[in-house]
Amino acid sequence: MPKQGINETEIIYVSDMAENMYAFSRLDGAFQRTKSLLWPIRWGVWLRLALIALFVGGGVSFPNTSGYTFDEGDLPAGVVESLPDIAPLIVAFILIVLAIALIWWIIGTVMQFVFVDMLRTGDIHIRRFFGERLGKGVRLFLFEAALTLILILAMMAFILMLVGLGGSGGGGVAFILLFIPFILVAALLFGLIFLLTHDFVVPMMIHEDCGVIEGWRRLIGVISANVWQTVVYVVTRFVVGLIAGIVQAVLVILAMLIIAIPFVLIGIVLLAAALANYVLLLVLLIPYLVVAVPVALLIAVPFVTFFRYYGLLVLEGLTPEYRLLPE
Repeated sequence: MPKQGINETEIIYVSDMAENMYAFSRLDGAFQRTKSLLWPIRWGVWLRLALIALFVGGGVSFPNTSGYTFDEGDLPAGVVESLPDIAPLIVAFILIVLAIALIWWIIGTVMQFVFVDMLRTGDIHIRRFFGERLGKGVRLFLFEAALTLILILAMMAFILMLVGLGGSGGGGVAFILLFIPFILVAALLFGLIFLLTHDFVVPMMIHEDCGVIEGWRRLIGVISANVWQTVVYVVTRFVVGLIAGIVQAVLVILAMLIIAIPFVLIGIVLLAAALANYVLLLVLLIPYLVVAVPVALLIAVPFVTFFRYYGLLVLEGLTPEYRLLPE
């Protein structure tokens, strides 16, 4: 009878296949480079990378209130009457928040280039590269803002269609169920574009000294010649990113709980001695956040550094022309 199971030839074939997949073979290289950069600990390097992580390592989500309709009964007495008087303040506050968000966004896009420059040169300083990359960062911001605007307009058009079909009973429900997959696909598509832009187009823009559109034109050529490699990279990047995100979240939560212990004890003592009320206890949040936020960013440093190295190494595998990292 023929021998069952996987033979040695098949094992070697699978091993060679995995080795030829840059998404797999570059994982160890990214880990080793991250370890080499961050260990032994040099606090100047860690703090600068923590500042990078502040701008490139997170995002903002907004609560969804579309399923609830507010009326006057939901607001305290006198609020509705005072709205005309405080409306200018509300508008001013919204404009200030939007301005801060836009500035933050622009700084974040510039930091994408600064991060690559720091790793490719080994010079972990922000000021040296920031001014040089400001122009490219603004171009990247405009590109991302345009994509975001397209997505928002598409969502608004979808919502208007739902509103138009709201009175059609079961037909409206069927319409929603029909288009939910299209919304998910659109969200995944935009997320993929942002991922490939940050991981591949940004380094290409640095190497070629070109704009975002030209960078994407070159990337499309690279992807066309390496379709399967790119697909495996995207899937691997998602899986590894999900695992890393869970680990990072657990570490941050544990750190936040440990840091909170002395502040909680201080609050308990103040309440027991009748030296503070609950309003004054909120003031304790300020020093807590002053300590907790930098700790959370320091925890993020190895993760953001690893994934930046990983993207650069995979790009180098896809096309050796774009080798940015030193040997």
